[in-house]
Amino acid sequence: QVVNLNARRKIADLDLPGMPHLGSGIAFTWKGRRVMATPNLKESVITLIDTQDWKTVASIQTLGPGFFVRSHEKSRYAFTDAMMSPTAKDTLIAIDKETLAIAAQLRPVPGKTLAHIEFTRDGRYALASLMEMDGAVIVYDAQTLQEVKRLPMKKPVGKYNVWNKINRSEG
Repeated sequence: QVVNLNARRKIADLDLPGMPHLGSGIAFTWKGRRVMATPNLKESVITLIDTQDWKTVASIQTLGPGFFVRSHEKSRYAFTDAMMSPTAKDTLIAIDKETLAIAAQLRPVPGKTLAHIEFTRDGRYALASLMEMDGAVIVYDAQTLQEVKRLPMKKPVGKYNVWNKINRSEG
């Protein structure tokens, strides 16, 4: 449901399958419309909802149920994981925000959980968590989608860019 906090009432129902993870979604402009994109914890899909009429405008099939979608206004791509999938937890998907097509599948360590993209403040890099005891934060160039560097860490799970959040970055 969509609740208008100013009106203090429900204004729409959202047509979302499975178990959407709304808090891990993003908003961006697509074809002149403001849309929100949300991952799904039970289904292999990213759902795009128009924030004017609250209707589904697109469904993007993914490799498996995922937890996060992240982007940045300076990146053409939105990244999503499939970390809830038993067969694709090791792959991040880069979605072209203009065409909504899958632009790339990033699988740096087969069989290991790769998830939770966050962007640097300037949007130049996307940071992915290789969530294993012998894990790493993997730094990707947000334009070329090429791996730039690995920062070894033990099970890096959460990393959040407070600057991007409080300044309402598109991601």
